[in-house]
Amino acid sequence: MATLRSRLKHWIGLLGAYFTAQSLTQLAGILAGILVVRHLPVGDFALYTLATSVTALLAIASDLGSTSSLLHFYRAAEERGERFADYVAAVLDLRRTAFALGSSALLIAAPFVGAARGFGRAESLAAALIVVVVVWCQIGSSIRLVLLRLAARYGAAYRAELGGGILRLGLIALFVALSRLSPLAALAAGALAAVLVLRLADSPAAHPERGPHDAARRAVGRYLLPTLPSALYFALQGPLTIWLAATFGGTRSIAEVGALGRLGMVVGLLGGLSGGVLVPRLAGISDPRAFAASSLRYGALLAALAGSILLSAALVPNVFLAILGPHYRGLQHELLLLIAASGLSMLGSYVANVNLSRGWTRLQAVALAGEVSVQAALIATLPLATTAGVIWFQVGSACAGIVFQLAIFTVGFWRPGWAAWR
Repeated sequence: MATLRSRLKHWIGLLGAYFTAQSLTQLAGILAGILVVRHLPVGDFALYTLATSVTALLAIASDLGSTSSLLHFYRAAEERGERFADYVAAVLDLRRTAFALGSSALLIAAPFVGAARGFGRAESLAAALIVVVVVWCQIGSSIRLVLLRLAARYGAAYRAELGGGILRLGLIALFVALSRLSPLAALAAGALAAVLVLRLADSPAAHPERGPHDAARRAVGRYLLPTLPSALYFALQGPLTIWLAATFGGTRSIAEVGALGRLGMVVGLLGGLSGGVLVPRLAGISDPRAFAASSLRYGALLAALAGSILLSAALVPNVFLAILGPHYRGLQHELLLLIAASGLSMLGSYVANVNLSRGWTRLQAVALAGEVSVQAALIATLPLATTAGVIWFQVGSACAGIVFQLAIFTVGFWRPGWAAWR
């Protein structure tokens, strides 16, 4: 009984600290996003939305699962008596190389793509330059935050994220007060916030010694190889709905999908709980049955929390929509779809990260083929000229993702040799 009380007290403290810090961080992000939605004209907000979608694409494409692989190699290095710092250095090298390739392509293409969508060439290039700065900082800060959490230094990680969120909110509020808010100003505020997070999350572990890390690079490469197609596919998922709206629906649809996505950030708080607390704790569990039981308990917790947000939106949708301002009235149906899609995506990402932390990567290519097939069918059948049609695409894609990742989890638990890449 004493042990149970001790564990309960520990988890109450852990979750209390998480929700306090992350609630404030997410609230700062939501408020900053709402200010941008309310004070930018629809056309300007469309440009801002496209730029942030490219930020997400470049960040994920420069990662390809390498940062989350540190959760796997942290346990593996300890079991094998290896230097974990070598794996950190290998991941840094990989991410910076991918970033150099992606950012070069972005800077070349941005003026032409922007002009094709009705935006100025100079404005599009300036936005692309800011995106490059943001992603460069995010590469370093994402690795540093993982290292802090693996070292159980949750407070330092929370302070770094909260500091960046408050700075971004403060700058955007200042631009609004001075009537100087523009798409480039809003993006610049995000860049300065990213610089601050990078600085605050610094630690000695984030600066591994220089030297030959060939064995670690090969190990990271072998780990990522079977998941590379899935990682590339996942890199496209964030901006895909924005691009579908741009292709089939136009500027208004881009703005509506982007604005509703700001409300979907409420569910992002739960995604932070998954990556910031739950999956790192699972990475330290060696016993297969204890790992499976804990994974399912954490998943049930996330599902219950996501369901409560959806229920709130169903009961008082106009309260949610009032936050976005008069440009986005009458989107009650789209709001519920968006929050449902966000919750399903969050759960799917949680299961995928659980699988990756365990090294269950062999069947990821099969899951990818299934998800691509589902999405192809959705694109062929849904009315993507409407905002609701685009969000239904998100819902269907998220459902497919959960189904296939749960299948891999099941195989990994009962037949680990079939799921693990060797």
